Amino acid sequence: MSQRGDILLLHGAFVGGWVFERLRAQLSHLGWRTHAPDLPLHGPEQAGASPDADLARHGLAEYREALEAEIARLPQKPVLIGHSLGGLLAQQLAARDLCRAAILLAPVAPWGVLPGSLHEVGTGVNMLLQGGAIWRKPLPPDAALAVQYSMDKLPPALQRDACTRLVPESGRAIFEAMLWWLDWHAASHVSFHRVRCPLLVLTGSDDQVTPAATGRAIAGKYPGRAVFREMPGMSHFLFGEPREAALFQACADWLADLPPAE
Repeated sequence: MSQRGDILLLHGAFVGGWVFERLRAQLSHLGWRTHAPDLPLHGPEQAGASPDADLARHGLAEYREALEAEIARLPQKPVLIGHSLGGLLAQQLAARDLCRAAILLAPVAPWGVLPGSLHEVGTGVNMLLQGGAIWRKPLPPDAALAVQYSMDKLPPALQRDACTRLVPESGRAIFEAMLWWLDWHAASHVSFHRVRCPLLVLTGSDDQVTPAATGRAIAGKYPGRAVFREMPGMSHFLFGEPREAALFQACADWLADLPPAE
């Protein structure tokens, strides 16, 4: 089968490129070349390890620079598929005209997009109540919280496997993305008007982290360019959930309608 082009997959917080293993298999079967790099200090060797102090020096700008370097290695502009925090980074890269299309899966909202639920507000407040300046330190993964709020739809065996692969995350990046109203530097800002490529925004109806209302609001920032779909019965983690096949099909159908890569 002839290749349709390159897809760069951008993972979210506390995980690595491994979350896309199942999706990559589907995309490869459809003729896409896929790439799922780990963000800095998010490799598999970090799972179960003590947080690397250098991680705290990485924010959204550093993550974005690493992804820009990955894009520069490709022969043409890729399609981006970003999950959660990766969905925010995908929007920022699209605003820099570094992709020809983007799929945002349960994306974290950019600077200025108001929370779509009380749970989103509570998440930010709980971070502040943890004590200390979270933007100055790496954060260890919390498997219990991940299972409760993100992996709640995964079968137990997949929950256990995913939890063993969680890695520490930069408190700075989490602060910039989740507490944007306190970030004077507006690190999560997206110049919406500079995004010219088509976008597909998919969020689960039962997502507690990025509720459907937030996904709809994000899509609304790109009038005429973004399509929003709410995925019934799906939560935030998405990969491995019982309705995963419907998500993959939605991505495949939308990708099939894209014009050929130049």
